[in-house]
Amino acid sequence: MKRHLRWIIGILLIGSGLFFLTSSIWKENIASSTSEYVIEHMELQDEIEVEASYNFASVTPLSLADVLQARNRFHHLPTIGVISIPDVSLELPVIKGLDDESLAVGAGTMHPDQQMGKGNYALAGHYLQHADALFGPLHKVDVGMKIYLRNAAHTYEYIVTSLETVSPEQVDVLDETATPTLTLITCTFDTTERLIVKGSLVTTES
Repeated sequence: MKRHLRWIIGILLIGSGLFFLTSSIWKENIASSTSEYVIEHMELQDEIEVEASYNFASVTPLSLADVLQARNRFHHLPTIGVISIPDVSLELPVIKGLDDESLAVGAGTMHPDQQMGKGNYALAGHYLQHADALFGPLHKVDVGMKIYLRNAAHTYEYIVTSLETVSPEQVDVLDETATPTLTLITCTFDTTERLIVKGSLVTTES
């Protein structure tokens, strides 16, 4: 009986160890599939009318629990658009606000009053050390690539003008701009700095 019990405990320990080692893979796969599911089933809301949370201090590294919770509650999220960069196969829902639940699904807006196609439109997203999950593809972006933002009324085409790495304290990248600008923000590979992708508005289509 004791030998049988030891076998059961050993199998459980091995199983839990394997789950721990592969949890990041599960997290990335679930995040990617949830983003795709949200895009397929979302109903876009008006970004001006939607209220959202901007508690920057509450944003934490994305956990498997965050991803699973977001998958179950995606229809409650203030989804206001879609961002796509065809050259790096990035397509994500744009969620108004910044909190763990929103960032587990897509890109979050950095300011409550920003509007697509106007001023400095800034979006933040998680990097999960996987080239295809959430904002991971930003690490493959080059100057000259096209970025598309879409809401319920218009599609905005931007072209990438610059890429830079800055410290987390360098918030001037969010400053207002004289011309319509897109600013995309994610972590670097070691998470100590931020990758900033800037784009300029080229065209607007209804």
